[in-house]
Amino acid sequence: MNRAKPTTVRRPSAAAKPSGHPPPGDFIALGSKGQANESKTASTLLKPAPSGLPSERKRDAAAALSSASALTGLTKRPKLSSTPPLSALGRLAEAAVAEKRAISPSIKEPSVVPIEVLPTVLLDEIEAAELEGNDDRIEGVLCGAVKQLKVTRAKPDSTLYLSLMYLAKIKPNIFATEGVIEALCSLLRRDASINFKAKGNSLVSVLACNLLMAAYEEDENWPEIFVKVYIEDSLGERIWVDSPHCKTFVDNIQTAFNTRMPPRSVLLQGEAGRVAGDLGAGSSPHPSLTEEEDSQTELLIAEEKLSPEQEGQLMPRYEELAESVEEYVLDMLRDQLNRRQPIDNVSRNLLRLLTSTCGYKEVRLLAVQKLEMWLQNPKLTRPAQDLLMSVCMNCNTHGSEDMDVISHLIKIRLKPKVLLNHFMLCIRELLSAHKDNLGTTIKLVIFNELSSARNPNNMQVLYTALQHSSELAPKFLAMVFQDLLTNKDDYLRASRALLREIIKQTKHEINFQAFCLGLMQERKEPQYLEMEFKERFVVHITDVLAVSMMLGITAQVKEAGIAWDKGEKRNLEVLRSFQNQIAAIQRDAVWWLHTVVPSISKLAPKDYVHCLHKVLFTEQPETYYKWDNWPPESDRNFFLRLCSEVPILEDTLMRILVIGLSRELPLGPADAMELADHLVKRAAAVQADDVEVLKVGRTQLIDAVLNLCTYHHPENIQLPPGYQPPNLAISTLYWKAWPLLLVVAAFNPENIGLAAWEEYPTLKMLMEMVMTNNYSYPPCTLTDEETRTEMLNRELQTAQREKQEILAFEGHLAAASTKQTITESSSLLLSQLTSLDPQGPPRRPPPHILDQVKSLNQSLRLGHLLCRSRNPDFLLHIIQRQASSQSMPWLADLVQSSEGSLDVLPVQCLCEFLLHDAVDDAASGEEDDEGESKEQKAKKRQRQQKQRQLLGRLQDLLLGPKADEQTTCEVLDYFLRRLGSSQVASRVLAMKGLSLVLSEGSLRDGEEKEPPMEEDVGDTDVLQGYQWLLRDLPRLPLFDSVRSTTALALQQAIHMETDPQTISAYLIYLSQHTPVEEQAQHSDLALDVARLVVERSTIMSHLFSKLSPSAASDAVLSALLSIFSRYVRRMRQSKEGEEVYSWSESQDQVFLRWSSGETATMHILVVHAMVILLTLGPPRGEPPQAPGGAASCQPTTASSRRCWTSGFRRRSHCPPPSWWTHRRRRCCFLTG
Repeated sequence: MNRAKPTTVRRPSAAAKPSGHPPPGDFIALGSKGQANESKTASTLLKPAPSGLPSERKRDAAAALSSASALTGLTKRPKLSSTPPLSALGRLAEAAVAEKRAISPSIKEPSVVPIEVLPTVLLDEIEAAELEGNDDRIEGVLCGAVKQLKVTRAKPDSTLYLSLMYLAKIKPNIFATEGVIEALCSLLRRDASINFKAKGNSLVSVLACNLLMAAYEEDENWPEIFVKVYIEDSLGERIWVDSPHCKTFVDNIQTAFNTRMPPRSVLLQGEAGRVAGDLGAGSSPHPSLTEEEDSQTELLIAEEKLSPEQEGQLMPRYEELAESVEEYVLDMLRDQLNRRQPIDNVSRNLLRLLTSTCGYKEVRLLAVQKLEMWLQNPKLTRPAQDLLMSVCMNCNTHGSEDMDVISHLIKIRLKPKVLLNHFMLCIRELLSAHKDNLGTTIKLVIFNELSSARNPNNMQVLYTALQHSSELAPKFLAMVFQDLLTNKDDYLRASRALLREIIKQTKHEINFQAFCLGLMQERKEPQYLEMEFKERFVVHITDVLAVSMMLGITAQVKEAGIAWDKGEKRNLEVLRSFQNQIAAIQRDAVWWLHTVVPSISKLAPKDYVHCLHKVLFTEQPETYYKWDNWPPESDRNFFLRLCSEVPILEDTLMRILVIGLSRELPLGPADAMELADHLVKRAAAVQADDVEVLKVGRTQLIDAVLNLCTYHHPENIQLPPGYQPPNLAISTLYWKAWPLLLVVAAFNPENIGLAAWEEYPTLKMLMEMVMTNNYSYPPCTLTDEETRTEMLNRELQTAQREKQEILAFEGHLAAASTKQTITESSSLLLSQLTSLDPQGPPRRPPPHILDQVKSLNQSLRLGHLLCRSRNPDFLLHIIQRQASSQSMPWLADLVQSSEGSLDVLPVQCLCEFLLHDAVDDAASGEEDDEGESKEQKAKKRQRQQKQRQLLGRLQDLLLGPKADEQTTCEVLDYFLRRLGSSQVASRVLAMKGLSLVLSEGSLRDGEEKEPPMEEDVGDTDVLQGYQWLLRDLPRLPLFDSVRSTTALALQQAIHMETDPQTISAYLIYLSQHTPVEEQAQHSDLALDVARLVVERSTIMSHLFSKLSPSAASDAVLSALLSIFSRYVRRMRQSKEGEEVYSWSESQDQVFLRWSSGETATMHILVVHAMVILLTLGPPRGEPPQAPGGAASCQPTTASSRRCWTSGFRRRSHCPPPSWWTHRRRRCCFLTG
């Protein structure tokens, strides 16, 4: 709660100044006024005073102060008489004390008559007076206690100060009276009666501070007298100002100055051991305290720790008296600074007071003008450093005064390294104090650097600024360079030299991208709007941009570039970072030329194109160093190449195309296309695995490139009404656009490549050409002769229609202008234009374009980039589209060229190459090797080595530790699908490929593996050539994932295969490994096998020939019986008479019933096949048994019964009865 308390108004400055120095020595000045006059003026300490005071009142104040000093001095006379006479130095010291006492003559001695009581009864007296309501007595008793403390300052009574502390805790309000405040403030002043060399005990001052703090803790408005005693002690001995026990009180007083104090860690050095006084100001060391005094101090510290948190006690206390306090402080400081005194006599305490009052802009300006002198004075170095820090931290208004302060700071010259390091710390604080300080500092530093009085510390200040704000500092630096280039005089040469020096001195630690972007910002100041040489300004900014990009080449970048040229990969991160930096700056520069430059000035077309080429490093080399021969001749070509061989960003490319499409900007479509084509190919040549050189995400790039090719007829020509001109393109630009887009698509297959593949047939054709390395038209990927002929005919029709449209269009143009008749021989546009239908049928490229595409593919490896794309998978699409019998030599070349990178090719590509290589081996095996040359043999060995590498890759995909389900399915599916091909060669190749992939890897570790099932041993012994299927395939780690697909492929293959042994192996595998968990799978297996048995009688005859029975036949018969017996057992129902089907005339199923009552519904072919198999009899070595466990199967008619029963006894093929031929549902009763 804010108690109502009279405030004080400082007396005019005239009353605050003494008329002269007090006399030195033992002379005592006696005043004519006594205590009465002093009491009359005492109320002015805490109460407002009138603005004008009579001169007599001023004299009374001075006389009162002199009288008080004299009386105090008389009390100490006996002590002084025992000491020897003072020397001249001693008299000067006392004169200095008297001068300090005269600093604040408005601070008076207590005006209340003190009532002295014994310390032991102080509390009782206060309580009694409070019960009586006698406030005057309370005030007198407290003043008497203060008087006793003053008398016993060196060794105060513990009972007395403990009693006062107790009262301050329970009744702080009793201290908040005028008389008590006056008395306590008198304790905060140095007593002149104490010997000059003796500091005295600071306990009394600490007690007074804490009592005042307790009294005014809740007040927001403090009296001005606190500031005055603070100033007095700050300039004097600093007995309590620097005491840690008075910190809360002092901090609240300092809120009057609004000063941000430097961190304690900065001020702590040099302050340790200094309790009060200043050794460097002529005072004496502090005498050691006795044990009793030390214990008293510890007790006071312990008492202070019980007080509330200092954070809650700290608040602004002088908001209402801010102006008067500021005026008082400034008067005192000006008086101190304007005195004529040697530099060595400047007190450290004055600098410390300046440090505390730097919240005032006038104080900062006063202090900074003498800072350099104080910093160079060894006696003042430490406080001067603190003052410098305080000035920088409080420079937070950016007014005219603070700008002057910054200007003075920039001119400070310091040589010692310690001081220079501290100065840089202060500069950091200065830059953080206000957001505008950074720009002002950089501007002043640069201007000072260019002046005749250059400060050698400029570059270090600039380096500090760049480190402080890596984003904003380069921007402000760029603004200074802009200002230089706007001058009427040509500052380009000086700016280049200055920029090189800055980069050198700051060790390249500058954000070049932010600096260049700052150079390109549009300025709205009058000096820019009214600039005389705008064209020169733009050209010079372009030159500075180019120099900045080359200055980014550090020693590390240079070393990495040289190593890269030698094929070594060292410090690639540094090189890539530099390349990306240049690419970003070029993107910003193209943006600047597109959007900002047209608003500055309308450049001549020649200058505009020059600027665009210069920032992209496509201009002539001499334009980069003609001003000052930098870079030096030894580095020119290397620097220019480093800056040009960089990636190109999407925004850069798109904006160049947009500039070319714009009619307002002086860059034509042809120039834009030429520039874009050059940049794209230049960037593509820098391709590497660790950098994206041509990343484009927007498919609108395709449309932008094609729009540059569009032919626009002159606007002043009127075409006939209703005539719609055809969409035409300039031929040279049209056929320049497709290779450009081909390069972009190769580097961005996931978006540009996919869009080209699906929507632009001409571009798709070029993509296929570079992938297959075949540049014929129609492309080699069209295997169907009919399709090839159709494409050629369509191209002829399109060319003819195009010719007619161009001639008609040119005729209309001529009719509206020259009135000439246009024919094919006189046409000018026929050779220059072509139809613009990019999404139409693919057009035949001119021969020179095909040569260009071939050259691009060889140098940039476009086909390799497209082939390695897995999403989308262009290569897989081509392989699947081509017929399986079609030779694909380009695939072999592709695999041969992908050394060490087989993993980037799709699995299907590797499998196709394996099959293709198998054909070559078979063909070469028939030829005599003796006729081969050494070169042919070397190529053969190389191909065989590649085949082994490829086979190892495929086996690793199937059998390796990293084998996964997807790759296993892809590899097997590619071969298994060909097992059902209608061409024998394709089936043979597929089996050979499976044999290579599976058989070679089955014993790759030299370990003999046990067969999975005992019954398989006999089958694999019988069919030795098919162990890859019967033994190796089931041993795959992920066989379960391919079990279903393998069974389906073999079920289809048995209907196309013509080799009996192969079919035998397939049937044996199906009987053992077909998944029959689901009834639908089981039914499909039974039906497929039944179709083989019933419909392929020739194969059955070869399999079960009675002329040459074999073990293979028995194995196949066992497999067939196993398939059908399991199927019958599954299909039989246990409930008699249960209907499991509905009658229909279109279903080819029959209903079977056993004598046991079980029933089943099966396809008629399945039943037919089982009947045929029953006629073959049991396999050798096995007893005859009917499927399903029936002892006999007898039809209802006698004739049929004889046929069926005879089939059990002999191995003859009995023709089925006629009723089996009807594919309808029938009912047959089997009895046994």
